[in-house]
Amino acid sequence: MTISCIIPAWNLWETTRACLLSLAEHSQGEDLEIIVVDNGSTDETREALGPLGEQLFGARFRAVRLPENQGFARGCNAGARAAAGEALFFVNNDITFTPGWLPPLREALSLPHVVAVGPLLLYPDGTCQHCGVSFSPLYTLCHLYEGFPGDHPALRRVHPLQALTGAALLLPRVRFQEAGGFHKGYNNGYEDLDLCLSLHSGGGKLRIAGQSLLYHHTSRTPGRFDRDRENAALFTSRWGGKIVPDLHLQAAVDGYEVRLGPTGRTYVTLPPARVRALETDAATMTAQDCARRLREEPLWPGGWLRLSALLEEQAEDAQALDVLQRAARFFPVPDIWRPLHRLALRCGQKELADSVAREAGGDDPARKRALIQRYWREARRRRQAPLVTIYERWLKENPAEAGQTLTG
Repeated sequence: MTISCIIPAWNLWETTRACLLSLAEHSQGEDLEIIVVDNGSTDETREALGPLGEQLFGARFRAVRLPENQGFARGCNAGARAAAGEALFFVNNDITFTPGWLPPLREALSLPHVVAVGPLLLYPDGTCQHCGVSFSPLYTLCHLYEGFPGDHPALRRVHPLQALTGAALLLPRVRFQEAGGFHKGYNNGYEDLDLCLSLHSGGGKLRIAGQSLLYHHTSRTPGRFDRDRENAALFTSRWGGKIVPDLHLQAAVDGYEVRLGPTGRTYVTLPPARVRALETDAATMTAQDCARRLREEPLWPGGWLRLSALLEEQAEDAQALDVLQRAARFFPVPDIWRPLHRLALRCGQKELADSVAREAGGDDPARKRALIQRYWREARRRRQAPLVTIYERWLKENPAEAGQTLTG
């Protein structure tokens, strides 16, 4: 099966160059066609792209040049029209490749009913950037297990996914054509989700090939999020009544639970029994013990607090602050916010402390409560018991008159 690798690019030549060099280094012997869509670049891309592509890939390389920046959807669609492969692999130009990245993707795409696959995307520091898109109980979007250690086993389990990122997405050409390609109404956002929901709604399965590792240097294009409001509105108009919250289903695969924080932010956490098991020897743990245990189980809030406290005792305030910032990405709860706010002030990082205070304050509490009550009623009507439990727990734990404070 010939695969056409389609890379949209707009300026940032050194980023594109690094992508192509790593692709050439780690794709020897693979049946690939390389198509770079120059989306109206005005930098060195115009002169350097052709010579480097031909040097690295020879006749397997093509440059598709557009007169102006037409955005991700139109650029990728132009690359797809120029492609000859049986399968299309859309990949951002801020991706770099690793040895053996392609065979797991090919294997996953050959499974019954699978219509699109993606690799495991890691940040340059080795933590997880993407192993699937999730829809929370409040219908917000997130990347499943973002921030997990890149070698964590949960990243390689099969989860029930409705969507994958378009930063690295492989699918048969015929499926892409049947879906109508990337919807041209979006401008650098939500095109990939729209395409994936089209594929999924037709009965197809989406998979992450966890043994395929790529590094994602994430959203370097200037103005990447400028049109998020308009893109979200279009996405909601097309899919708002058809989206099904799935984060709790994905988390259940790994024995985790989903909860809503006091401000309504969704997070994944351990069930109480697993927390108790981890807490049995926490009081005697060293900082090294905590760090090791958190690599094995990053969703242990007590471990982050213990590690931070030990670092503070050693006068390593900067490291302790970093630990709590990482913990706050997993747990949007007062138990993390309070020490983070205190330590940020002590370290002279007032801007960070103010940001934590704003996060703890949240949006209009009455509006949030009314929204969750509405979702609770809808989940009861649809007999979605796990979602009903999530909403009821929040309503019980957050009475209307309660407020959040970062002191005391």
